[in-house]
Amino acid sequence: MKVTDYIVEFLQRKGIHDFFGYQGTMIAHLVDSIEKNPHTRSHSSYHEQGAAFAACGYAQAGERCACAYATSGPGAANLISGIADAYFDSLPVVFLTGQLNTYEYSGIPGLRQQGFQEIDIVAMAKPVTKYAVQIREDEDIVKELNKAYHIANSGRKGPVLIDLPMNIQRGDVKNPVYDISLDEMGFGAACESSMEATANSCGAAGVDMAMKPDDSGVLESAKMADCEISACAVSAADAIREALDKAQRPVIMLGHGVSDKAVRDQLFTLARQWKIPIITSVLEMSALPWDDPLNFGCIGGAYGHRYANMIANAKSDLLICLGISLCTRQIGTKVHEFAKNAKIIRVDIDNYNLQRNIHENGIDEMKFCADAAEVIRAMAENAESAGSAESDGSMVYDFSEWLAVCADIKKSLRAVDDSTPERYPNRMIAALSDALADTSAVAVDVGQHMVWSYQSFHNQKDQKLLFSGGHGAMGYALPAAIGAYYATGKPVACICGDGAFQMNIQELEWVKRENLPITMMVMNNHALGMIRHLQRDYFEQVYADTSEGSGFSSCNFAEVAKAYGISSACMDANEVAEKAADFLHGTEAPKLLEIRLEPGTFAYPKTCLGEPIHNQQPYIPKDVYDRLMDL
Repeated sequence: MKVTDYIVEFLQRKGIHDFFGYQGTMIAHLVDSIEKNPHTRSHSSYHEQGAAFAACGYAQAGERCACAYATSGPGAANLISGIADAYFDSLPVVFLTGQLNTYEYSGIPGLRQQGFQEIDIVAMAKPVTKYAVQIREDEDIVKELNKAYHIANSGRKGPVLIDLPMNIQRGDVKNPVYDISLDEMGFGAACESSMEATANSCGAAGVDMAMKPDDSGVLESAKMADCEISACAVSAADAIREALDKAQRPVIMLGHGVSDKAVRDQLFTLARQWKIPIITSVLEMSALPWDDPLNFGCIGGAYGHRYANMIANAKSDLLICLGISLCTRQIGTKVHEFAKNAKIIRVDIDNYNLQRNIHENGIDEMKFCADAAEVIRAMAENAESAGSAESDGSMVYDFSEWLAVCADIKKSLRAVDDSTPERYPNRMIAALSDALADTSAVAVDVGQHMVWSYQSFHNQKDQKLLFSGGHGAMGYALPAAIGAYYATGKPVACICGDGAFQMNIQELEWVKRENLPITMMVMNNHALGMIRHLQRDYFEQVYADTSEGSGFSSCNFAEVAKAYGISSACMDANEVAEKAADFLHGTEAPKLLEIRLEPGTFAYPKTCLGEPIHNQQPYIPKDVYDRLMDL
């Protein structure tokens, strides 16, 4: 069997039917195999970065593994930003790159380049992949592909990269195997120590292939049957039960580490029974509908919801943190000031995250390196057994009074924000979201519009909001929306700023070529608004390279869309609530809506440097603040 035929057959058996990439000489065999397989389709971007972000959107929206490819040299290098995005946001993506024939390598140490469009992509990708390897023998592809797929989809998920020299692509696999067990690959009981050991040297220029020890039992969890729960997860569930017995104001902090919908639903069932409020990370904000009584917004050290920040940081006495990193972007730079009066229980599969203390010296903080999904299942089993046994009432809670306090905080602080004139873009986003209620996913780019969106978008049940979280890559949303469409098979949308949209504007041709039902919205303030805000506060209002006339400008996006053959319209922000729904009605074909805003837009509320994260600008009126803090 031809090597590339085997690769495509393997991935389609794993459920990957859509491949994203850009054709080139050194990847042509793979693309040919995708074309010839009756169950797979290749979707060509117009820049490899677009293909990489499309794979990220596919993995996010579909909650499953994705694949992107590129030719050697510049093609492979152009994937890097998308690879990093998948790495930091824990997205399982298999990246395949073309490479020189193995016989073209000279073996001369220190030689800058072996041949035309050659680059050591394994070494370049190593810091932002869970595993990266170059195949040097035809038969190695069987074990390496099985291994890479397992690694991408186990433990803390993430990207892997397989570099394919051209002669390997056209080589033969004599014994194609599609599901090698972990034991057969040498990952048995010594799984974790095996991962931490230095891997054998392989690949271009003698680069080490690397599997990172960034998970606890990364492959061990894949070996467990669904019904099995690890001892560590049981211990975490027991600790949560004991803490809840003593708590009066508990909060569940939910992050992207709980990516399985069925498991999230188990957690939400418990939270509803016990009346416990839920606060999420930005990446996980659409786990609950925007108007769910348990949804108390997303935490954010700078731009989080006021009420989420106040409840978590200043009002709670117990934070149950499940698959959420509690990084400085979430809890602020003064880490030890966060939730000083609360006990913190942290469950994270990434043991590196747990090495950071939130409380000083880790006082009143418990850490469990375990799969949060297993912990939730253990909590559900504890609750079920307690209820059936009618025992001492353990795991039977009612925090209704606390939930009412949280509801008061939420209502009061929403009123504060709604009365802030500078937040007119938030009101515009809310109106847009109502017009986009029927879309399956909305990809949001990076900039002020990202803040407006996660603060004010009215996401519906099972409607996903997709972000470039850790990497924060401008140019992400349009190709991510394309990938999301192929993952869901339903209409999608993207929200971009004028700066972000121009990063990958060429993918409009992809949208038009395949007539994708994507609704694109471009917030055009003719500025890089987030940086302009920074320059106003810290650079004496010198708007270098962020504003019209100062090194930055934006095009007429509606006219550009028309040039691509895409229906478009343009309106002012104050017209959106009245006019946008008519234009956006019907999602069977692509369309672009350009929305004009003033250059001096702001993202509020915002935490001022040195302030506690629950006291954001514009400041809460003193009488309101004092009343809520006294609740």
